Amino acid sequence: MPYISGVSSTILNQANEMARRGHEVSIFHPTTKRIDKEAVGVGLEPSIATHGLPLSIPTPKIPKLRFAVPLFIYTYRRLRKKNPDLIHCHTEFGCGLEGMLLGRWKKVPVVGTFHTFFAEPTYLKQFHLPNLAITRYGMWKYSVTFYNRCNRLISPSDSVRDHLVEKGIKTDPIVMSNGIEMVDFLPSDEIRSFRESMGIDDFAYVYVGRISPEKSMEVALEAFGETRRKHPKAKFVVIGNGPSDEAVDSKIRDLGLGGSVIRTGRVERDILMSKNYPLLGDAFITASKTENQPISILEAMAFGLPLVGPKAKGIPELVEDGKNGYLFEPDDVKGMSAAMNLMIEDRDATKAMGEASLALARTHSMEAVGDRLEGIYQGAIESMLKERASRRSAH
Repeated sequence: MPYISGVSSTILNQANEMARRGHEVSIFHPTTKRIDKEAVGVGLEPSIATHGLPLSIPTPKIPKLRFAVPLFIYTYRRLRKKNPDLIHCHTEFGCGLEGMLLGRWKKVPVVGTFHTFFAEPTYLKQFHLPNLAITRYGMWKYSVTFYNRCNRLISPSDSVRDHLVEKGIKTDPIVMSNGIEMVDFLPSDEIRSFRESMGIDDFAYVYVGRISPEKSMEVALEAFGETRRKHPKAKFVVIGNGPSDEAVDSKIRDLGLGGSVIRTGRVERDILMSKNYPLLGDAFITASKTENQPISILEAMAFGLPLVGPKAKGIPELVEDGKNGYLFEPDDVKGMSAAMNLMIEDRDATKAMGEASLALARTHSMEAVGDRLEGIYQGAIESMLKERASRRSAH
């Protein structure tokens, strides 16, 4: 898809798994610019149909991230001759709102997955909304109202489920991993050559993801700067781009890290996985405090990388401190740097942590997630059929 994010990767993975199991799958998404249309189907199973909703608005700081304006007519026409068994909404805005209302029209169950804390100050700023108590309340009120109308609600992590319940969710959230495709590893000599071609001859950290304010890249860079003072040969590979590109480049210059931070820019997801880009690093690091269940961390685990991340949101559910990585207090530069130093200084422990990450990744495989998702879908369908039968018998 043209805008690559954890949510779009989740949708792609789950849609592909359902299609491989013989289900008929259609994806409705915001329209894209003409130059991006050919990218929409990249990585999708050939049987999956994609439909771009006719009107969408780009996000000012992230033009490729677009919000669909619900018009309903386009989707209505495409669903008029089809009878979907279920609609799955991965957002409460735009496409999700269309899905909810059209599910009511078709009288089929609607499953929702909560992915993003849009009421967080960093997201409000990104979307040019005022960070006021009334704004945060309004965003949460809308999200809770939307997901309370879903027949089933999926939460990617326990922490997200608890937060939703605290905010007033009545639809009991089902905790289910976003899932991850397991990796086809390239031969070690190819990885070694790739690293050497990028100027990596010693230990390297890697970050994969959007370069935007909510990812706290300034904390990661400052922590790397601290680590580099002790380990001057260390490198930091940053894979991705985004609205904070200029700020990150400026921070790199200010910290004097120009020769040690390697920026690849955006790498298309199919290339990222097939070329084993995450293995440019020996450990995956992130300072982001806004992650529910980040696909980037799941992918890092699938590549057998040990992890360094903050004790925030869903990250502690993926990073078991001392087992497959290290945790630090959010925004604690020195704490993050100390964890990064441990990765370099005890290579045997770091290797063991990588093996633990790979073992944990297998529990999040798409095969396991596909089984759960089919069960959730079937349960929602059967419940609606029983409700209809009950109403008919009452009359």
